[in-house]
Amino acid sequence: MDIAAYISSGIIESYVLGLASEEEVSILNCIRKNNVEVERAIAEAEKALEGLADIQAMAMPDTLKQDIWNRLEAENLVLKDDQSDGLPTEGAISPDAVVQAPILNTQEVPKRIVPARPYGWAIAASILFVLSVSANLFFYQQQKENKEMLVQANTTLDTQNSTLAILQYKWSLVQNPAVKTIALKGVENKPDLHALVFWDQTSKAVYLSLEQMPAAPKGKQYQLWAMVDGQPVSAGVFPLNAKEAMASKMLDVSKAQAFAITLEDEGGKPVPTLTELCVMGSI
Repeated sequence: MDIAAYISSGIIESYVLGLASEEEVSILNCIRKNNVEVERAIAEAEKALEGLADIQAMAMPDTLKQDIWNRLEAENLVLKDDQSDGLPTEGAISPDAVVQAPILNTQEVPKRIVPARPYGWAIAASILFVLSVSANLFFYQQQKENKEMLVQANTTLDTQNSTLAILQYKWSLVQNPAVKTIALKGVENKPDLHALVFWDQTSKAVYLSLEQMPAAPKGKQYQLWAMVDGQPVSAGVFPLNAKEAMASKMLDVSKAQAFAITLEDEGGKPVPTLTELCVMGSI
């Protein structure tokens, strides 16, 4: 395992913030037992989070402190400043008096328990809890955005790689001296359409690329025709699942004087529909 890549993957931050899954925590605990670098990275992440809490810490307003104390006194949870503990003072006891130890009734239940005044730790714990939740939300949102950006980047890269592969393949056909490239241009009512036919003069293989042609409507397919001695011969239909820019393999053609494309019903027809003629080009 590449420890450096594992540490930089963000799993340690997720673990410290409590965002890691049970499976991730289990794997991390196994790795940290036998790897000093991972253990050190965990300690550094925890220290960084503590530092963030210290930086963001805010002092409690004095008015809030007083309100809390007044509430505790009102509910008799602490002694008021003007209340005594109920014990006699030295001046109230005569030197000759015999002090008798009070008899305690073991069945009596104390009316109240006076807690110690220091409660700053509770306030600090509350502040740290709020900071922890805020940090968790921040890092979770950041991690989510990073994952979305990564997915988008991978999608873009896949599209670019696919386009590059198509261009490289067509370029290899153009560079092949045995392959003849025939440009098919749009007819009068469709001047913007354009397609390319790559015809291997050795193997007689034919490849079609719909360079500038709209996607075929549902239930329709583009069909390639080879004009042989003035008669149209079907060279196959362009695959439905193929990209328009791909150079898709069609039927072999032994000889032809021109090529043309029509828009036919799905599956093609034995003869072309002339009213659906899109592009054509002579050799």
